[in-house]
Amino acid sequence: MMILLLCVLTVPGSAADPVQVVIEGSPPLPLLYQLDIDSVTVSDSSIALLQERMLQWYLEEGYPFASAGYYFTSADTLAVNTVPGRHALLEEVRIEGMPGTRASVFIRLLPMKPGESYSREAVEEWVSRLQRIRFVGSVGPTQLLLGRGGNLVLVQQLQKGSAGYFSASMDWQGDYLEGMGEILFLNLAGTARELEISGQTTEWGGLNAYLRYREPWLFGIPLSLQLELSQDTPESAWVNREGSITGIWSLSRTELRAGAGLWRGFPPDGERQEYDYGLAGIGYLRGRRVPQGFSGIELDLEGRSGSRTGQDSSGILTMAELTFRADVYSGLLGFGGKVLAGGVMQGDWFEGLLKKLGGQTTLRGYPENAFRGVRYAVARPEISLGETETRIYLFADLAVIRTDTDELRYPVGSGLGIRGYSGIFHADAAAGFPLSEGLGSARLYLRLTASL
Repeated sequence: MMILLLCVLTVPGSAADPVQVVIEGSPPLPLLYQLDIDSVTVSDSSIALLQERMLQWYLEEGYPFASAGYYFTSADTLAVNTVPGRHALLEEVRIEGMPGTRASVFIRLLPMKPGESYSREAVEEWVSRLQRIRFVGSVGPTQLLLGRGGNLVLVQQLQKGSAGYFSASMDWQGDYLEGMGEILFLNLAGTARELEISGQTTEWGGLNAYLRYREPWLFGIPLSLQLELSQDTPESAWVNREGSITGIWSLSRTELRAGAGLWRGFPPDGERQEYDYGLAGIGYLRGRRVPQGFSGIELDLEGRSGSRTGQDSSGILTMAELTFRADVYSGLLGFGGKVLAGGVMQGDWFEGLLKKLGGQTTLRGYPENAFRGVRYAVARPEISLGETETRIYLFADLAVIRTDTDELRYPVGSGLGIRGYSGIFHADAAAGFPLSEGLGSARLYLRLTASL
């Protein structure tokens, strides 16, 4: 890359004396703080650093042919006269460090296209988006080169992360053992397509199953399509089945969702229950990876409303669910947790549709399906200790639940756990118990995940 530099210097003072820097010329003009320079002294090395930082700033702004002249107008004033030159276009984008993944998966997230004017802000937003891709381990430095066409080539270094995982978990107390298996592909065939399949046994011999498939970036725009199918066995000889299709529009840190679904319940006694609904939701993620884990916030809100029929009644049923998580780390200590809230907002409900609360993911210390929440709010605060993602944590899960028998319940579960990584494996082991029952009723939880 050719960058012209004219430097005419007459150094009149001591090398230790700071000087005032006056930058003039054609816009855009950088400010001194934008160059990461606190002060400039009367010395060759200090002025050389100013030259380097200034030309780098112009390059990152899209001016690879910038030039500047430097001269002293007085003993304590250094004048810089700049000529930015032509504002370059984006000529090409190259991705390095992600073999097996199509470059278009990453390039499509860039807010500018080859042939358009180069924009530093667009690149910064792009890097922020790349950092939130789950199968990217880390985002390396961004380089700018001069292409054959006289414009800028953007080279982005990426480090490959986990492309998915296989997970097995268990919940054990006394003679009762419940297990679950899950497999998730985050980057099928290097295309960022997602496939998730899970299965869970129940104490009455049933099987809960779930499948989710996501097709990203339809028609070359940030619109994805997601298909979900599930089967739930809330009690012996009772089966619920559900299917939905959702369109997802991806913005910078936000996802907007809209779709429709069908739910069918087959209780052991009575006629089939039906619920046809439309759904809408919003997801928001902001944060960054740190050595202790993900520091930031994650929010998801979804509502669904539609007609329900069965058991000699019909009408409109509206439901909603909010999930919010926040984590922050300060040295060895970590503070965070999760909030779950929602339930039936309007209309009559089916028992099989109600939120099941209990277990490792909702209310620790209690068995799966301990409560059916018509409306509920669960807070899951944690305090953790550790220098890396291997951490010991204390938790207390507190809930307010209006049950299907119209009772208000206030369960509280507490306990201790440890989670961390070893190679491709991630383990989360904990013991929790209801405060009202004491340590003798403790349940053991174990989740083991292997990266793919």
